[in-house]
Amino acid sequence: MNPYDLIIVGAGIHGAALAYYCARAGQRVMLIEGSRPASGASGHAFGWINASALIEPVQPLAQSVVDDYHHLQAALPSLPMRWCTELTYGVCLENPKASAVGPNLSPLQPRTVLQDEIRALEPHLAHPPLHARCMQAAGVISPVEAIECLVLAAESCGARVVCDCTVRQLLVENGQVVGVNTQAGNWYGNKTVLAAGLGVLDLLAGQNLHLPIRPSPAILLKFEVAKALLNGIVSNAEMEARQGDTRTLIAAEDYIDDTPENGPAAIGLRALEAIRGQLHGAQSIALKSVAVGWRPLSGDGLPIVGSAGDAGGLYILSAHPGLTLAPTLARLLSEELITGVASPLLSNFRPLRFRV
Repeated sequence: MNPYDLIIVGAGIHGAALAYYCARAGQRVMLIEGSRPASGASGHAFGWINASALIEPVQPLAQSVVDDYHHLQAALPSLPMRWCTELTYGVCLENPKASAVGPNLSPLQPRTVLQDEIRALEPHLAHPPLHARCMQAAGVISPVEAIECLVLAAESCGARVVCDCTVRQLLVENGQVVGVNTQAGNWYGNKTVLAAGLGVLDLLAGQNLHLPIRPSPAILLKFEVAKALLNGIVSNAEMEARQGDTRTLIAAEDYIDDTPENGPAAIGLRALEAIRGQLHGAQSIALKSVAVGWRPLSGDGLPIVGSAGDAGGLYILSAHPGLTLAPTLARLLSEELITGVASPLLSNFRPLRFRV
């Protein structure tokens, strides 16, 4: 008998959440990470749980995303996340539908708010617009701490976590993936899940398996502030920002290239000036750090979840936006792995859709 029911490669948000759900259900789980948990794309994420922005065919998961995060908060009180409002204005919206002015009973339904309410929600805005789209079910999460919380929770449920351990290749016997070869030796499991972001490509190539996953870089900026300047998330043509801790403001920017004019450092300085112009009390803020997260994006932009196909025993878990979707995708996949019953909610996201 294999010592593990499940080997998970990659301790980002997907791997950590899957390890937690499976270990909590009594599965013998090994979670392997080549560096430290949250060292990849998940750890450099903006931290916006944005279920309302999900579009077809992912949109049906939106309510599950909110529910699953509430369940995680109840089960793991130390999970570093909170719910807040999100104001969006002056930008092109992927999901532009909003209700008329006034309250709306559904937290996932955007509504239009006027200037007086905008001022009340975000009093430090220097130029509050006449109206904005408001979401009341936005969540903010500290990615690194959240992943560490899930990893610790998985360990407390019996999972074995091995860090600083590179997976070199998949172990295959009679066409079945039976485990992984690492720098520390071979590990065997009944099922293996690749949740290592861009790192899955080399492992799949070793088995002549290919998925159209490409890097999609984004820039994460952190600013030192004297006091909290934002209550929720503000997204406009000049900035996309939220408060971290009391002394840290966090912003996300698009990656352009690595030239001196448009590289991450230059974008960080431009964002610094933009935020100073957007927020009262921001004149003294200082740029603290600039990081680039290399997010895995599939060829059609949809998640990739489920069996890899010909190689039995091998599964893939990859998605963008990862922090938003991870708990729901991990929960659904854990149920499939344990029961053997395919979830219809994942039918549009199978790896086999890319087979020619």
